[in-house]
Amino acid sequence: MALVAYRPPVRLILSLGLLLTAASASAQEGTIAGTDTGTDTGTVAGADTDTGTETDTGAGTGADTDTVADPGTDTAPPLPPKVAVVVAGDPDESVLKTASEIEQECARAGLSIPADPALRAALRGEPDSEEDGLDGLRSIRRSLGVDPRKDLASYKRLGTITGADALVVLRREGTIKIEVFDAAASQFYEGALDFDGTTPEERAHYIERRAETAQTRWLQDPSPPDAAGAQVDATGKPTDEPEKKRWIKKAWPYFVVGALLAAGVTYLIVDGRRTNDPGPPLLRFRPGDE
Repeated sequence: MALVAYRPPVRLILSLGLLLTAASASAQEGTIAGTDTGTDTGTVAGADTDTGTETDTGAGTGADTDTVADPGTDTAPPLPPKVAVVVAGDPDESVLKTASEIEQECARAGLSIPADPALRAALRGEPDSEEDGLDGLRSIRRSLGVDPRKDLASYKRLGTITGADALVVLRREGTIKIEVFDAAASQFYEGALDFDGTTPEERAHYIERRAETAQTRWLQDPSPPDAAGAQVDATGKPTDEPEKKRWIKKAWPYFVVGALLAAGVTYLIVDGRRTNDPGPPLLRFRPGDE
């Protein structure tokens, strides 16, 4: 019984690979076409609906038109920037007194401060007198300066808890220094102010300008970086999906085809070398020959 070496159907493998490539390309084109068609149709339909609504409204009397237009012209006054005073380091008596003065100066300048007295006291480092649920906030404040690499994240967290646009940070470095932390940018502004060498008006102006800039930054980017939940576009697909992941989803058929082609070529090379190798010489035994 003769043994015949098994040879995989290389042509069949290559043909399957080409068919898989064509099918994947057709599926991607169909998906893109369907997405474009659905998006365009929804947009146009929405535009037509809005146009019809405006026509119906305009068909009314002039008095009705004026009544509808008036609310659109009324704009709510902008909210003042919100700041919170934070004591970094040991809250000794002089620093606590300075922090209270800074809060009063900010309030007189028209800036908003946290409404909860217990919250403001915890940020200043004053001891808690009752169970107010702010132990976690006090722990964050006490950790400031222990690991400078984590300080920016801690200040950012304090800004999120208080809802402040900017934090007014007080620390003792020989004298009491005042700095402003931008909660939206997660960075300090350049330049520190010396409390003893400045007037209340200078300090208020220093804080107010930086707080207004921080508030403007929030308005330009209303969604904070740590906002939870994925944003979804009109087609229902998440918009925050990494670019690399989307690229892999589109290109995986080509990886499969490439692997099949590489396997076929490798087999042909190995099989050719194995067929042309004559092998080691053998002795033929014939009974009766010497």
